[in-house]
Amino acid sequence: MTTKAQYRGGLLHYYESDTYETTHVMAPVFGKEDFMGVAFDTTNLWGARDTAGGAETVVADASGGHLSLALTNTSEAQLAGWDWADQRTLSLDKQPCIEFRFRLSVLPTTGVIACLGLCGDHNAAVDTVAESIWFRLDGATGGLITVEHDDATTESSKVTTGLTLLATDWVIGRIECFSPTDIRFYLNGSRVASGTTFSGNGVPTLALQPVMRIGKESAGTPVGTMLVDYVKWWTKR
Repeated sequence: MTTKAQYRGGLLHYYESDTYETTHVMAPVFGKEDFMGVAFDTTNLWGARDTAGGAETVVADASGGHLSLALTNTSEAQLAGWDWADQRTLSLDKQPCIEFRFRLSVLPTTGVIACLGLCGDHNAAVDTVAESIWFRLDGATGGLITVEHDDATTESSKVTTGLTLLATDWVIGRIECFSPTDIRFYLNGSRVASGTTFSGNGVPTLALQPVMRIGKESAGTPVGTMLVDYVKWWTKR
């Protein structure tokens, strides 16, 4: 393994050269969750968002620690998710960044939607979350990853990244908000959806929280399981 160093957004970043995982950032505020515990922990920042049969669990004996967000084929609305319980302490004007390593071990089927990124207050219905900056996977398109940005003044919905995951594929997704007028999305170190300008300038001090979620919003038997290896976030103070 070799390491690459870059200045991005006025901060020094170090990357693992093969996977482009961010290994270190010289940022005033930095946090990481690696899911290394023996049980699901909601005692600190995080809170669960589960409905009916949706479940959040730490995978037993997973190398490096994995969080599983899983749905069952029971015909009911289900949600499995994790966020900061609407404690929105990442401000868009402070240049927040977030990174996940994840895979869809059971690809979502029609009626299931999975999202990872930043958002405002929680809502069980994905499309009624008032503010979002995230990667999205819709069961109707299998493992295709799209990106979205939505706030009170602008909306860019389901812009394709061109990357479709298989159930065996791990991917590293990073969202950089170094400029509210030019929010950028990366998969495995390569910028995606670059033909669209994602501008959050309409609400430059937007308050955000990290989110990982997968759900089906009405009764039905579609399924999906998302595994998250880690989540990292960093920002200026």
